[in-house]
Amino acid sequence: MKLLHTADWHLGQKFFHRNREQEHRAALDWLVQYIIQEGVELLVVAGDIFDTDSPPNYARKLYFNFLKQLVNTCCEDIVIVAGNHDSANMLDASKELFKLLNVHVVGHISDDRAAQIIEIRGKEEGALKAVVGAVPYLRDKDIRKSISGETYEERVENLRQGIQQHYQEIEAALTPYQNLAIPVIVTGHLYAAGGQRDDRPNSIHIGSLDIIKAENFSKDFDYVALGHLHRYQQIDKNRPIWYSGALIPLDFSELNYAQVVRIIEFQNKNILHQQSVKVPLKRKMRTYKGNLAYIKEKLSTLDTNVPLDTWLKIEVETAHYSPDLLSDLEEIIQDKPAEIIILNQRAIQNRSIDSEHYQNLQSLQDMDEIEVFRMCAQQKGQIETEELTELENSFKELLGWMQERDVE
Repeated sequence: MKLLHTADWHLGQKFFHRNREQEHRAALDWLVQYIIQEGVELLVVAGDIFDTDSPPNYARKLYFNFLKQLVNTCCEDIVIVAGNHDSANMLDASKELFKLLNVHVVGHISDDRAAQIIEIRGKEEGALKAVVGAVPYLRDKDIRKSISGETYEERVENLRQGIQQHYQEIEAALTPYQNLAIPVIVTGHLYAAGGQRDDRPNSIHIGSLDIIKAENFSKDFDYVALGHLHRYQQIDKNRPIWYSGALIPLDFSELNYAQVVRIIEFQNKNILHQQSVKVPLKRKMRTYKGNLAYIKEKLSTLDTNVPLDTWLKIEVETAHYSPDLLSDLEEIIQDKPAEIIILNQRAIQNRSIDSEHYQNLQSLQDMDEIEVFRMCAQQKGQIETEELTELENSFKELLGWMQERDVE
């Protein structure tokens, strides 16, 4: 059995009002060819197929076309679970039709855990090759009832216990398969303790807290395929519990991540071989920070040897704010396939009225939600550290509720 694990595609993402259609199409086309080339039998997509719960039509077409291209190939089974960005209802709407193509979709969880246990037999319905415990993103309302008057800390702890209990129930449902010579694979879309991340907007799960620990995944799970964190990584060096990371870089903060898919080859229940394979990218994203002379030198020698425009984030350290800086820098790259997406000017000295005024002109789109909250709190005057921490926790809780809301 050869498995390919991927997650966090975020089809339909808008990046500063620019779409990523060409990048995503190229990545998915490559993925189809790689699956065929390597003889992958099972594909697992661990959530966040789409970037929003109402993706644009082109993103849906990318998704459907990708699945269509895998019909009648070596990839006989596909397991897809919903992430926190996905509409579980939208994914589930086509699940019965997809079953005819051996595409198994789990958006919502049901009361019957057996509905999340997927037997992998291939299109010929022959011998059992593997079994998957398909666990999507677990929303608060899916696994517990709210309790009137509970504190933020109590809510987080109850949520954690609910998720742990869900995995224990999946473990129990998988018990009949443990004595068979087949791999037992489990999915998840959550924060796991030990995972490294740069907290990005719209990726919060109750204040970005670690929801589950490696030891909460049963040792009887032969591979745990995770999504949610965009950096590919192993949660426990002694256990096969992996995040595959995002398919393409989704933010300038992710430029130091390697965009990969994971391929795992099993013999019975044992992993014979596994590797993380880099996804070829069609666009470069670069960040430059320094004084004006340094920035100009970097732009003059910019390497743009990629099919799509290079996107740039630039931070110029300067003593005086220059309103014409953007046009000056754009003139340097006017003959290059490159575009400045973000330009910040940071005052390094002479904090005069002008430079102080500029500091307040930062674009809100350059800041994440918690940064905006802290800036507003600072403008209200002195706030005790303990009080500020409580306010931030309350804000994160509200933000988590908003991002998990069911808008359908």
